Amino acid sequence: MPSKKLKLALVREPQATGRVKEIFEDLKRTLGVPLVPLLYKAYAAYPKFLNLHWSAFKPLLQTEEFFELCDRLRADAYTRVQSYFKVPDLRRQMDSEELSLGARYELNQDIDLLYFLDAPVLLIAVIQMQAFDGPVGQTRPIHSAGRILMRPRPVVVEETAAPPATCKIYQELKQSFGLPALNLDYRVLARWPDFLRDYWNLLKPMVSSPIYQESTQRVRETALGMAGQIPLPIELTLAQLDDAGVGHSDLRSIVQITESLINIFSALMLNITIAKIGLEGGNASATIATATSGDRGEVQTKGDSRTDRAA
Repeated sequence: MPSKKLKLALVREPQATGRVKEIFEDLKRTLGVPLVPLLYKAYAAYPKFLNLHWSAFKPLLQTEEFFELCDRLRADAYTRVQSYFKVPDLRRQMDSEELSLGARYELNQDIDLLYFLDAPVLLIAVIQMQAFDGPVGQTRPIHSAGRILMRPRPVVVEETAAPPATCKIYQELKQSFGLPALNLDYRVLARWPDFLRDYWNLLKPMVSSPIYQESTQRVRETALGMAGQIPLPIELTLAQLDDAGVGHSDLRSIVQITESLINIFSALMLNITIAKIGLEGGNASATIATATSGDRGEVQTKGDSRTDRAA
């Protein structure tokens, strides 16, 4: 579990100015997402580092090969959840909550956005962590990612605007995962408070299990292994950052932030994958009666691990 002593001085989008604001907008265009992820809000508290980081990483994020690695990382998390966790059909929860067709569509769209976004953020963080020590990746042929379609901006329920029941869940999430700040994923899902409640009730017992801890570690290790496969080497060592004027104290904080967020994002990938599989029908066995003989059998519902990335 991440250290609960970690403190984050976040630069939120409305607060960003100058070069930081330019990088935020450039990041969103490059990934095709409507919101700035937590990693970059944390890095923005160190603008000199953020500028050097983005100059090194932007060319990589413009390659098809980077997005292919993200696809593989999602597939790894998806397979792991299918193999080791029983996920019920969360569509039935929506039935009981009487969500409209429009609300169901928006919820699925938001889950797809988060499922898409969490993989590149984790991969960027592990690449940066390794790059502190030396060059990461290999030089090989690359292909442009082409035109990335911008996804719709979701409604985000901030802690200051959340109803009491949602604030209670927010606090439980922070405590369970040792979060220094609440991840975007949960604040997006909070638009549907009943769904967030049911989802957290499903997730809570999983989080305390040894298999969950092991699976989180395996997702992290998969991402670390993929860092060495990037097609454009990244070189941004602590010595280079020091020479560029990033102070020693700032460097210590940036390394601690990166390491802690890698652990948080690894768990987050599992969590959002659980939500996605649940909204696809789940994978828990269901007992059904046949129409002809009355025999009973077990049906395992499988999800589709393909992503909806458009280029």
